[in-house]
Amino acid sequence: MNVLIVYGTTEGQTRKIAERVAKEVSDRGHTVEVHDAAQTDANVGLNAFQAVVIAGSVHQEQHQKAIKNFATAHHQQLNGCPSAFVSVSFSAALEETRPEAQRYVDKFVELTGWQPRMTLLLGGAVRFTEYDYFQEQVVKFIVMKRGLAFPDGNDREFTDWDALHRFVDAFVDSAAS
Repeated sequence: MNVLIVYGTTEGQTRKIAERVAKEVSDRGHTVEVHDAAQTDANVGLNAFQAVVIAGSVHQEQHQKAIKNFATAHHQQLNGCPSAFVSVSFSAALEETRPEAQRYVDKFVELTGWQPRMTLLLGGAVRFTEYDYFQEQVVKFIVMKRGLAFPDGNDREFTDWDALHRFVDAFVDSAAS
């Protein structure tokens, strides 16, 4: 089976997640192509693929424009094949804010017309060491508002890699049958 993985990333965590999906799909004996939506021509030949996974991160309550554009442009083809959406956000990392993370996905689906067969809400990461002063203050405000503390100011990853592994297994099994 040929699987296309398209991702949109702002800080790099979603690229890392897409690469992990690609490795796991490949390890199961399938062919994989990975594309950054911001770099990919919108005319990617989806007919060459039997399944598609799209991963995008949320910033300021929206997924990247490149991911929205890709899903909108290809929604009919995506709806006609096994497809999955991995939505990466800080809200997905916390049980009490998961409904918020689900609303981001619902809005994305409504805007694009794409109805993924499977979705996964997945936590991202905070990268204090890569932020400028303004970004750091905004992220610290959000983190403090959520009741979490990062006294050391170190980077922290919230991605549940086991949940991603189970999701990929379920998606590949479903797509292959």
